[in-house]
Amino acid sequence: MSALLDAVRAGRTAEVVGLLDGMTAAERRSVFPELKALRKELRADRWSSQATRAHPALHAAGAACQTGAAAVASWLAATDMRWSQASPGLLLHLLRDRDPEWLADVVHRLAQRPSSTNASYELMAGLVRLADCPVPTTETYVQGWVWHMGSTWKEADTLVERLRAEPHLRALVPALFETGEVGGSLWWLGTEGPNSWPGALSQLADEGVLERKTLIDVCLARLLRGGQTNGLRVCLRLLKTLSLTRAEERERTADWLALSSDALSVVAAYAQSVLSALALDGELLPRQLAQMSEAVLFRTDKKLVRAQLVLLGKVLARDPAAADVLLPAAAQAFGHPDAEVQERALKLVERHAGKVTATQAREELALVATQLIPALRSRAAETFGTAAPAPEPLAYEEMLPPAPEPTRLPHAPESVTELAEEIGAVLASDGDVAAFERALDGLVRQAHGNREALVEALNPVARRHWWDGEGEPGGPSRAETRFSGHQTLVSPSDALALLLATVRGKVLTATLQASLQRWTVSTGCPHGPLEAAFDARFWEISFRLRTDPTPCPSCSPHPPGAPACWTRTSW
Repeated sequence: MSALLDAVRAGRTAEVVGLLDGMTAAERRSVFPELKALRKELRADRWSSQATRAHPALHAAGAACQTGAAAVASWLAATDMRWSQASPGLLLHLLRDRDPEWLADVVHRLAQRPSSTNASYELMAGLVRLADCPVPTTETYVQGWVWHMGSTWKEADTLVERLRAEPHLRALVPALFETGEVGGSLWWLGTEGPNSWPGALSQLADEGVLERKTLIDVCLARLLRGGQTNGLRVCLRLLKTLSLTRAEERERTADWLALSSDALSVVAAYAQSVLSALALDGELLPRQLAQMSEAVLFRTDKKLVRAQLVLLGKVLARDPAAADVLLPAAAQAFGHPDAEVQERALKLVERHAGKVTATQAREELALVATQLIPALRSRAAETFGTAAPAPEPLAYEEMLPPAPEPTRLPHAPESVTELAEEIGAVLASDGDVAAFERALDGLVRQAHGNREALVEALNPVARRHWWDGEGEPGGPSRAETRFSGHQTLVSPSDALALLLATVRGKVLTATLQASLQRWTVSTGCPHGPLEAAFDARFWEISFRLRTDPTPCPSCSPHPPGAPACWTRTSW
């Protein structure tokens, strides 16, 4: 046992495997407490060379020396050994003599863990083969399968051939569209061409390897559930590649109606095109078309709304008897926020209003017309023979806001502790202009009059920010790295951070001087001069905090013969 621990510590994985193969189950169990203690010891500094060297051997030995499936799964997916694991082939060699039911329990526990645990797909797939159990269809397993299929192949091999050789293909393909956002991974692997996932799945469906109906149903179910855009685009691409027949489209009319109402814009457009073809061929009932129109005309996508109005016009031209059902649905666009859409809808209603025979339909049209903008409401009144609406009284009169009155800012805090609190608040929220100027005034005054106490009070404030660190050993500080090279100060809090770093000695004087002397104003953007003036002000203040003498105690009246007070001229 001591030889096993010595081999694990030294990272001699081959020797560890040889020793484990010669041990009984009882001997393996007896050595596990020492392996557990070694893991705890290495966890204190997991990135050290010793831990990196020992972890693969420890990973293999710990898995082989435990008897509980839950404990082995937890050990295999341990966070501290995530990036230094034993190879899947080695682990399968050590676990191959276990009971198949135990192996199946382990693999399903691994598959149920989050994908961030970095559980090896090769290990899980090998355990499935050894246990001869149903394949897990969790997100972790399917995600690993997708990347394995997309990243391991022989020369001149194709995705279709790799998928055709997969023994669990019929169970895994539906899971692509049922588990989390696995479908989004297919987008990054490519969706165009015969070697793409949509092209390969479509070909396998045509060959009968996959059931075509199941493939269509899982795609539509995923589109109805919604999710990330890339995953939905993969499903849509697959549907287009499958080239659904008219019978297959007609069987799923309810799904197309739901998608046209609530789905992503590109998905709704496809569903609309399918329903439009059915409607123009007379395979969509007027009631169903009206249901679709009421949903689509409620959307803000003007392209979909215009296409729906065009479709209604074509159907009404072919089937005038449907006007009683379709025109009230078209009038739902009277409440659309876009005036152009309202006008299009009104033109459609005006063109076919004479075909309406039901009194209830005409009354409904006249009622909905009250949602039109005033310029169109009068036209609608003429069309429906109702009284012209009275002009609406002005609800209010536009008034400019009153000019702001100047107010005197309160004096800066005299206590460095109170000043540090205000500076911390401004750094956390950017604050308003008054709070920012008050904090700036106090910082400049205290830096010249009470620098040591100010630095001590600012220590807790500065340590909460990344730029206060020391940087790499022997290299510049983080603040020096951030503010060197004449970096732009993007916000008031960034400007205060520069001053704090200067006061605390984190930025070199040469850096401040070089940044102050390299000022140029970009003419490419109208905001360039304003940004340059803001930045120049704080680079000058930072430089003078480090180099200039204490400013005069009072700016007005100015002491005779004294140099100009830079605190006032700089501001």
